[in-house]
Parts: sequence; C-alpha cells; structure tokens
Amino acid sequence: MSPSGRGQTVQVAPFYRLLLGRGFESLPAPIRQLHDVSHETIARGRCTIRRGAHPLSRLVGTLFRLPPPGDNLPVKVRFLPQAGGERWFRRFGTHRIASYQMPAGRPGWMFESFGPGRFLIELAAGSEGLTLSLRGVRFLGLPLPRALWPQISAGESVERGRFVFDVEIALPVAGLLIHYRGHLRREDVPD
Repeated sequence: MSPSGRGQTVQVAPFYRLLLGRGFESLPAPIRQLHDVSHETIARGRCTIRRGAHPLSRLVGTLFRLPPPGDNLPVKVRFLPQAGGERWFRRFGTHRIASYQMPAGRPGWMFESFGPGRFLIELAAGSEGLTLSLRGVRFLGLPLPRALWPQISAGESVERGRFVFDVEIALPVAGLLIHYRGHLRREDVPD
C-alpha cells in the first residue's frame, strides 16, 4: 500500500473490535456496524460545525487544518484499515482532514495522530455508546503539560436508529476550538 493511503485494499481484523475486546459487543448495533471495518469502507452523512472566535482558537484551527463552520454539511469518512491501526480520511463539505489511529498498549486506549499532534485517548464502550477521554497530548513530538491540554467532550451514540457523533474541543484561555455534530451511515450496510 502506498503511504498516501491509495492502492490495493487490505483486509485485516477490525481495529475497534480488537481495541475494545468484549466491550465492542456492548455497543449499540449502528456503532458496531460503523466500526466493524476489515477492509476499505466509506460512510456518509451530514453535520454541523461551530468554530471558536478567539484569535488563539483560529490560529490552532489553522495549524491543525480544521474544517470551517457550516450547517448541514455533507460528510464523507473513508476508513482504511492497516496492520496495526486504521487511517481515517474525513471530508466535511469540501474540506479534507486525515488521521491515523493505532493501539496505545492497553485495552481500550489508542493514539490518534493528525497534523502536528498525537493524542492518547481512552475509549469506554457501553450500551449507550462510546465515549472518548483525552489522556495525553504530544505536539511536534513533545509532551504537553496537562494545563495546556485541550478539553474534549467526545462520543458516539444512536439517535432514531442512526449513528451520531458529537465532538467538542476547547482550549485553555481561548475557549471553543471546534464543535462538530452529525450522523453517518456506511455505504455498504443496507437501511
């Protein structure tokens, strides 16, 4: 496979199933379906994005290439499993952003890398959905002290039978960085 993520489709064990172990089965069906990815998979939906107005929020948003604000934007996520992790290629409207998720060495913990950051995230699975909690941050390879970490409220749930994501990130001093909320459905899963 080429480094850009284009090339032949690789079939591997589903990353989230391995990461969450038995907890994966406790998730509602629409969340399990979205994350039960063993080959290149595409999901589509809609979302609303809000961005912070503070100059620091705008600077950090630009640095991480975060999408601009908008209402009812089309969303496309291409999941590309790879040995040892999963690449996510997201498109919000016309804006693209990519990240790489990999195990962090303990059950339910992963690293997600995008832009100049690497984030240590703990996932908690349950019958209500999936919650993500920030447990560490590296910026340009250097660990950030906790006082500089963003505050993150992130989760996945089910509303009216469909997968819903809700992510809000705030910065110390600057407040809101981004809040995006919407729904997704895999193209290869029938209604």
